[in-house]
Amino acid sequence: MSSCNKYLDVKPKGVQLLVTVTDYDQWLNASNLDASMPIELNNMGDNVDDPNIPNPPVLSTDLAYIWAAQLSPNVNGQAWILPNHYTSIYYFNTVIQDVDGATGGTSQQKASLKAEAMLGRALEYLYLVNEYGKVYNATTAATDLAVPFVTSNDLATPTPPRSTVQQIYDQVIADITAAIPNLPADNSKNRYRGTVAAGYSVLARTYLYMGNYPLAQKNAQLALDNGPNVVQDYNAINDPTGILALTVRPDAIYARLAAAFVNTQIPTLSFLQSFDPNDIRLQAYYTPLGSFLVRGVTLYQPSGVGASTAYPNWGTSVAEMRLIIAEAAARGGDLTTALQQLDAVRKCRIVSSAYQAYQSSNAADVLQKVLAERGFEFPYCGMRWFDMRRLDAENMMPTVIRYDANNNVIATLPPGSPRYTLQIPIQAIYFNPGMPQNP
Repeated sequence: MSSCNKYLDVKPKGVQLLVTVTDYDQWLNASNLDASMPIELNNMGDNVDDPNIPNPPVLSTDLAYIWAAQLSPNVNGQAWILPNHYTSIYYFNTVIQDVDGATGGTSQQKASLKAEAMLGRALEYLYLVNEYGKVYNATTAATDLAVPFVTSNDLATPTPPRSTVQQIYDQVIADITAAIPNLPADNSKNRYRGTVAAGYSVLARTYLYMGNYPLAQKNAQLALDNGPNVVQDYNAINDPTGILALTVRPDAIYARLAAAFVNTQIPTLSFLQSFDPNDIRLQAYYTPLGSFLVRGVTLYQPSGVGASTAYPNWGTSVAEMRLIIAEAAARGGDLTTALQQLDAVRKCRIVSSAYQAYQSSNAADVLQKVLAERGFEFPYCGMRWFDMRRLDAENMMPTVIRYDANNNVIATLPPGSPRYTLQIPIQAIYFNPGMPQNP
């Protein structure tokens, strides 16, 4: 990426032109649309360790680990995170703008493809606003800056100024709401494609990040009512290979992968020690298992545990919708619903013979249990960083500390740190000197 214009400079590969409805349908199967989520988000989480981090750090993941202001500090270097999203947005904008002029197909098929593109674009902007904008705050969102909202696929079109956090959220909600009536009903043969359930699931996540818990709960339930609604029971699988590929995973609602095919993380000892010893996710995703007393020994490595296809879903799932309902209910004082939804997830993750449903009449304790379960269920698919952001905005995050191999402190992330919001890459600022930078 060399500029706000040039990071959108993505042209169709090969010589095939987009002419027919079938061409546009295949365009939405592009591999970069399946895998555009930035792996660097995982390295920012408080559940990640890196005792072998080089000094000085070099890779973008190393710099993300210490919450560096820039993940590529050389203006002539490659920018990270931002261009991945805008590459996908280019693809989606191409469908939104041009599919109506395609030959063949019906008007409903064109409307359906456009709806899928609107949903896909909305998910990309939901990531962008949570990476480069402050956490949603109704009193400041109209002035807090986020990212440019690009709707054109014409590379000669000037990049618009940074939209506000409120504008991005409003556009995400408006686009998904407009898309839902024309979205397909089923994506069981390809979970990467959009559906009605996928639309409601992204809306549920959107409202969760906005702190609008009643609407988050409503849309999560609509997602379950219109698509997959059963959490895959890990008690019923013989080994991790029973967790199917995301393309056909039964409890995936809207599938996504990380842009970089890096499937290994080093969990912190405190995170590993917080698991129930009977949690099947330990056997499915972590290796080798042990007493969790030495840093860097046990790895999160789903593809390497039993040579499985259990790659984490960066998109939405049945478990996420149930935990969104549980969180919203706990925050609203409906502990019966919160505990029911929490139980629906946990009983599918803990060995049946050892399982005990969690019970509490204390709303704060139930909320903490739900948040902890989100950590176990979605440890390394970018979601922990976004949860840390919104919890920090509620004064619920302690200082996070990074250590080198000798347990020396090399970085800290205190509550309220500006590093909870990423800076715009300097490569974009260089070619757009009028673009405001984040602190």
